[in-house]
Amino acid sequence: MKIFSNFDTEIRRRTYQEHLNQYGVGNVLCFGRSKLYWFLKIFFPMVFLTVGYFGVLYLFYYLLDGDYFWYIFLVDTILMIFFIIPIIGKYFDYKLDFIIVTPDFLIMYNQTWIFSKKVVTINEKSIKTISIERSGFLYSVFNNGDIVFLSEWDVVHGEITLKWIPKPEKRRDEIAQLMNKD
Repeated sequence: MKIFSNFDTEIRRRTYQEHLNQYGVGNVLCFGRSKLYWFLKIFFPMVFLTVGYFGVLYLFYYLLDGDYFWYIFLVDTILMIFFIIPIIGKYFDYKLDFIIVTPDFLIMYNQTWIFSKKVVTINEKSIKTISIERSGFLYSVFNNGDIVFLSEWDVVHGEITLKWIPKPEKRRDEIAQLMNKD
């Protein structure tokens, strides 16, 4: 679905298919954020927000014997909207941020809300190192991490970080093997 020119939900599938046709099966990698990101940043906050929303309505309805219910409902709904906006942003990050790796280059798509999209392409020859960063208990327990690409470019694109990647060692090895890096 394409709402605005920068907000295209089919771009991941379409771009992957284009590169698959160009380079062949086995020569293209495409991956995004892990399911852990979805659970921690989207699912659980939505569950807690929904339970809190109805819990506050229920609590004030019975504490105030139904008086001022519509005022409490209005305030609670405004607060819910205020807290749901960042969760929607995390959902966009989960669904629309991805990376495509081919033997010649690496492309990272970063969608920020519906008005901004950043696409960074790095040539395979300009990538110096591929490293992994793990910090925190959840990264270690659930085998997640950040993959960092250090390139020869300027400061703006000198370091590209992909956060919340599942099985980062396996992904790094696949990328290195595909790009013939040691």
